[in-house]
Amino acid sequence: MSTLSDVAKRAGVSLATASRAMNGAQGRSVRPELRERVLAAARELDYLPHAAAQTMARGHSNSLGLLVNDIADPHFASIAAGVTSAAAAQGCIVTLSSTGIAAHPRAEVVNLMTAQRVRALIVAGSVSAIDPDLGELRSALGRLVRAGARIASIGAEELGVQSVLLPNRQGATELADALLALGHRRFAVLAGPPDLPSASSRADAFRERVHQGGGTVLASVHSAFDRQAGQRATAELIAGELPDLIFATNDLLALGALRQLREAGLDVPGDIGLAGFGDGDALLDVVPSITSVRLDAAHAGELAVQLVLDSDPGVRDVQLGYQVNLRESTLR
Repeated sequence: MSTLSDVAKRAGVSLATASRAMNGAQGRSVRPELRERVLAAARELDYLPHAAAQTMARGHSNSLGLLVNDIADPHFASIAAGVTSAAAAQGCIVTLSSTGIAAHPRAEVVNLMTAQRVRALIVAGSVSAIDPDLGELRSALGRLVRAGARIASIGAEELGVQSVLLPNRQGATELADALLALGHRRFAVLAGPPDLPSASSRADAFRERVHQGGGTVLASVHSAFDRQAGQRATAELIAGELPDLIFATNDLLALGALRQLREAGLDVPGDIGLAGFGDGDALLDVVPSITSVRLDAAHAGELAVQLVLDSDPGVRDVQLGYQVNLRESTLR
């Protein structure tokens, strides 16, 4: 296997010059003709630079960290797809970690990424607003910034970093308007975790607009953000007065609700309507297809990469668009 010394000899330059040409050391430049000579020699010898050496020379690696709540959630899987695609176009690889919503395990992963000298970090998914370790996470993020990395979040404005803002309130408000226009008047809400800002924003905005529009929210049930929780919460809701429609604050809750409604012998939308939030592809693959607020999660990942790699450091936030898609589950 060829070494950097072999490349330097083939190019007729010093080892230090070859190193600067290959590794792009900060604050040092190599004349273009020398750099091209070194790169040509490297190609001829089939030489691959040592990643650790490049990291030491540049002060950071070509790895971009991505931290998500749950990679099994299609929303976060789509974000990861967008991040990896955009990062690859910039010559970066992605180091992915799935940690849940708690601040402490997130802080531990951020510290590991700081030690690995990641070039940038994207944090996807909000953190509990009352998590006692939120300060620990913010301190870990601060250390990463001081190490030279840039950070962006997707839907986690509580972290105080530049962010891709999700249209939680706007989308839920427009969805409520659309459902009221269809004639639905009595609603129930699968509100998700009570201390998760994204879930609270969606549930609160939906309830507010329903009341403003003359409707009624019969009940709200808090739970985790997964299918099983959606099933359990729906069983609790339909044990009481049956609403016209159930609004679930994420896709997994909506899918869990659909399964529970079927098991209870209820027809959707004949007996009860159902709407979600996020609008991943899974909502199109079930029968009936489920009304939802479309968030382009892959595009959110691409925007976050732009924030940490492309944009002016002074750019703080970008807003993700949305679209309310009415489908069979709410059309009687």
